[in-house]
Amino acid sequence: MPRDLPAGFEIVAAAVLGAMIGSFLNVCILRWGSEPKQSVVTPRSRCPRCGKGLAWHDNIPVISWLLLRARCRECREPISVQYPLIELATAAIWGYMAWRHGIALETLRGAIFGTILLGIAMTDAREYIIPHEFSIGGTLVAIALAAWPDPTQALVSVQGALAGAGAVLLIGELSGLALGQEAMGGGDCALMGMIGAFLGWEAIFPVLLTGALISTVLFLLTSMWSRTAPSIPSDPEPEPASVPSFRWRLVARLFAVGMLPILVVAASVALGLVGDVLNALFYGLLGAGLAYYASFLLPAGVYDRWWARVIGLVAAAVAMSVGAGLSAIGVVLGLVIGMVALWEARRGRLVASPATTQGLHSQGYLPFGVGLALAAGVLLFSGAMPLVRDVVLEYSRFLRLA
Repeated sequence: MPRDLPAGFEIVAAAVLGAMIGSFLNVCILRWGSEPKQSVVTPRSRCPRCGKGLAWHDNIPVISWLLLRARCRECREPISVQYPLIELATAAIWGYMAWRHGIALETLRGAIFGTILLGIAMTDAREYIIPHEFSIGGTLVAIALAAWPDPTQALVSVQGALAGAGAVLLIGELSGLALGQEAMGGGDCALMGMIGAFLGWEAIFPVLLTGALISTVLFLLTSMWSRTAPSIPSDPEPEPASVPSFRWRLVARLFAVGMLPILVVAASVALGLVGDVLNALFYGLLGAGLAYYASFLLPAGVYDRWWARVIGLVAAAVAMSVGAGLSAIGVVLGLVIGMVALWEARRGRLVASPATTQGLHSQGYLPFGVGLALAAGVLLFSGAMPLVRDVVLEYSRFLRLA
């Protein structure tokens, strides 16, 4: 670039580009985050109320919304404030990355990652949907960017994707077996796989723990707001709103399931086997992640069968045994997990989660994708990921995991 460019030019240019990408992101959020999904290519942008196509001068990020005074030029109906807010947020993401890294590959990588996280947070908050176009597509982008300029780094990104997706798959299957109903969707697995592909496997458990806390807090806040929100007096016959109740028994059982790996690690510390156990568990995550991505090749309807509900656990059990070099710890953990999973799966059919957004909300399902996206965003924008990676790798060397 020319040397006489004014200071901050790259930041402004990145922010303008981000606003333009944010305009397209709005289209992706609305069309991918709905059922049935719609193409983001055709038809061209139009008013969601009257269906009138937008002229180019009515589609300028933020500026058009202000000039039109937040109303459609044709039907004069209000235009949601979501549009300029998403455009401004995306502009801030791209501008911040340019300020932090300058004109570099890391700027592009972080800006794309932050934009996808924003889109996922919005679709999951609105409709409990995490589009594969965002998550799986983002994973492929992360692997491609990791391979440039060093192709060997693509394998590191793939490892992060497998471990991230595998961690959520195992949590979901264990929780489902404990509760007798579906606990997590495949969208959460794909999202965590994308986060692992961008940030590395070292970020998985910090993001999972922080994301679960954020999701729980957000759910409690929205539940309290729903109970106190006044009814609309202009509606002559308002339909009673179903207010989600926080299911303490469900949370207690989930907590008990979550304590199992902690107890296993604690016991391994007491026996002096923590390195072998964690090493076997890590291979288990990779095996479960491989089973998740391989499931896209299976015919439709396979997951209705009893054995498919524990495919991740069985894959993890095999990976623990083989990946740990057929050590005694790996074989024992693999056999125990595999046998328990198969025995539990034979007990009965899991209760499917509600099929609608209203049903999910009323049944108290947590918007886990929102929490995961926000937690990953905190690591990305705070610059804490290098420190997290150094700490994890230091402990890994101490425990002879790396």
